[in-house]
Amino acid sequence: MDAKALVGNTPHLKIPCGEHAGCDFYFKLEGYNPTGSIKDRACVRLLEDRLEAGELRSGMTVLDASSGNMGCAIAYFGRLAGYPTRIVSSSKLTMDKRGFMEYYGASVDQIGDFTIEGNRRCREIAAAEPDRFCFLDQLHCWGNPRAHYETTGPEILRSFPDLALLVGSLGSGGSLLGTAQFLKEKRPDLQAVAVEAAPGTRLPGTGAFDDGDYVTPFIEQGYNQGIFDHRRKIDYSTAAARTLELRDRGIFAGLQTGGVFAAAVDAARELGIQGEVVILSGDTGWKNMEKLLAL
Repeated sequence: MDAKALVGNTPHLKIPCGEHAGCDFYFKLEGYNPTGSIKDRACVRLLEDRLEAGELRSGMTVLDASSGNMGCAIAYFGRLAGYPTRIVSSSKLTMDKRGFMEYYGASVDQIGDFTIEGNRRCREIAAAEPDRFCFLDQLHCWGNPRAHYETTGPEILRSFPDLALLVGSLGSGGSLLGTAQFLKEKRPDLQAVAVEAAPGTRLPGTGAFDDGDYVTPFIEQGYNQGIFDHRRKIDYSTAAARTLELRDRGIFAGLQTGGVFAAAVDAARELGIQGEVVILSGDTGWKNMEKLLAL
């Protein structure tokens, strides 16, 4: 099976928003990827790169650290490709995501509160047994943002050639960096908003960098090179309110998407944006059901 053919070309959905009449808000629904998140794109690219480089060979186990979404993607696509998988996760892992990984045959270890702790553990495991483990290293491998430069960005531009504002959350930062980098090359006047969790807030798929989440090279480049024009920090109650609003409008998404929606509305109003706004909806709701049911 061609895994690449299963990923991408996700739908867009327009949501009327009377809070800012000058904009049309569209959701890029990445939950329609096979494992329900935007991470499927980077996972397929990283696997392809390792295979082409001869670093992933028959009998090896695919290894990486993940707070959940990338782990689900690795378990799924690893199984399709015939490779065993091992995920090192943090305390942020939800039961729904863990269940998905285990259903697709991954072994799951849980270490610490931040993905970078699992990343360091993966590095130790791969160094000790280099012929057994292929470490994808989503936090540092540039195939991560490149996947979005080559797929997510072009898909958005085809549908929204006059796009004014792009809004997405930062986890590893690869999705927003690659997408925004491509779009800004074609539309230099485009503005990009990077969404983070506010201090003391834990949102699935969204980094809380003030509280110690790891700032990857992708995030550093996004800010240092002006690819991310604006930073928005969203607290839990704001993300929750917007997530419930989306539920009532027919979008089944997690708190990550609710937070990005909140940031998009605020940024569009404050910046005086006129035109099309695209919101990267990173994953579907089923991966966070215990959190959604508690809202």
